[in-house]
Amino acid sequence: MANCNDFDALNTLIDCMEQTPPLTPAAVAALSEKQRKIVERMVETGETWNQASSGPSFLSLGEAEFRAHMGAIDNELGEQVAIVSQFFTAYLNNGEIPPPYYPWRIAVILRRIKEPEIEKRFLAAWCLHFPHAVGGRYTGLIERYQKLIRPSVRKISN
Repeated sequence: MANCNDFDALNTLIDCMEQTPPLTPAAVAALSEKQRKIVERMVETGETWNQASSGPSFLSLGEAEFRAHMGAIDNELGEQVAIVSQFFTAYLNNGEIPPPYYPWRIAVILRRIKEPEIEKRFLAAWCLHFPHAVGGRYTGLIERYQKLIRPSVRKISN
């Protein structure tokens, strides 16, 4: 599930996210030109978005192969960290907001192996960059972080 190299890679990703200032809306808008060029390449070559934008190769697999691959790496921290790292780099290069599934898997894995402080740090770094992303899973990541930073409140019965 996780080894020292996986945690080293995760710490490197978190450090990068913490040290990289969030893109401003103006910067994201400026990067839309790169997205336009990706679309042009798609039209010219018939490639998918993933192929034209040099995304992770597994995203170009057929559905059955993709599902098998996802099942095989679902609980592999190192694999999930590598994917989020690649998507974060792409975000900085072309403004494309990463899909939330992979950071969600990182949070789930960290919760399972009882690493709440690392999970909290990871989610804080993630939420720094994507606090307004739209969708249920993005909201879930923010709510998960908020739950981690809230002090526990226990009812005291008389």
